[in-house]
Amino acid sequence: MQEARLPENEARRVAALHSLGILDTPSEGRFDRYTHITARIFDTPIALISLVDRYRQWFKSVEGLDCDETPRNISFCGHAILGDDVFEIRNARRDPRFRDNPLVVGAPNIRFYAGAPLKGPDGHKFGTLCIIDSVPRQLSDDEKTTLQNLADIVVDEMVRFVDVVADWSHRTAHTTTGTEFFESIPEERGLSVLLFDIDDVLASHDDANPGVSPGEVFAELLHDHFPTAPSIAHVGDYHFCVLLRANSSFDEVRAINRLCSNAKDLLRFAEGHDFLTPFVGRIHCDSKKYACVDDMVRDADEMFLRHERPRLPQKIDIKGVAKALVGLRETIF
Repeated sequence: MQEARLPENEARRVAALHSLGILDTPSEGRFDRYTHITARIFDTPIALISLVDRYRQWFKSVEGLDCDETPRNISFCGHAILGDDVFEIRNARRDPRFRDNPLVVGAPNIRFYAGAPLKGPDGHKFGTLCIIDSVPRQLSDDEKTTLQNLADIVVDEMVRFVDVVADWSHRTAHTTTGTEFFESIPEERGLSVLLFDIDDVLASHDDANPGVSPGEVFAELLHDHFPTAPSIAHVGDYHFCVLLRANSSFDEVRAINRLCSNAKDLLRFAEGHDFLTPFVGRIHCDSKKYACVDDMVRDADEMFLRHERPRLPQKIDIKGVAKALVGLRETIF
């Protein structure tokens, strides 16, 4: 068996994947519909949306397979993310890279595999939309194009509310602006970061409209209430950040209050729950206080912890909080 080599940009690729805040989230109809459609189009028993993490491939959506992850070192998708085109194995038993792979010699007895890379707008490969069969097969060029088109649609779904600004380059605006403040233009003043958390909704959201996530709703609200913000970003789980410049004509407090009021009205809650306090706090980009961006992120971590700690007994989600903070360190700045 031949393990796939790591991509040259592996650290950045994994950070980009984690920044989506999608790993280990529950199944969702908006993704399951694509694996279902893909399996029907290609008449295969298995279709997966597979995300290649550091040491595993985790399945956001599964059609025809009774597991949600496998080790990365035996994955076919680890090979698929090394290229730009559909990666196809017509008969795994005859391919020296896979013929003794545990997924070939045992369940699910893979013979045919085709995986279209899930390519983010910045070029990073998050994983694949893949199809699997227990008999040898071969795709036509048109079929490969169709599989890649479906994969591109899945990526659009994944990044749709990561940043409510349409241009993907804005997705990394927090990193760029924060770094430049400390390293390139230390004389600039007036930058601040607003922190928001709607994690309450994870425990109490009334999923009356499963096609629209509370994250999408809240991201749109941020865009509406902070129209001049250089960056509005989703930074993992249900944490959001808004980067602002000082502006005497913009009433920041009024915008925050209206946002919180509108969010409570629009986000539905299960019976017996009626709490949502999304605003966490503000961090001023003060070069006298913060020697580096990491110091600033540490303060953000503490604010999120203080905001979540009183409700932890209700949610009992210590691992979720830890995961959110790891994602925050990797993706905000």
